[in-house]
Amino acid sequence: MKKYRKLSRLLSDKTRGSNRYEKSRLRIAKFHAKLKHTRADFLHKLSTEIIRENQIIVLEV
Repeated sequence: MKKYRKLSRLLSDKTRGSNRYEKSRLRIAKFHAKLKHTRADFLHKLSTEIIRENQIIVLEV
């Protein structure tokens, strides 16, 4: 989260609507997207591993 704090601080120094503000805002958006994809990938790999190890999965309600 150090990187997010740094990017956020850099964004707050910029003037809203300027080109550099937009570039900085896009950097933060890319950071969020990468984080989201990394987490989703981990969950997909984990669920696939669990399914391959076990023949049946039962949930009790």
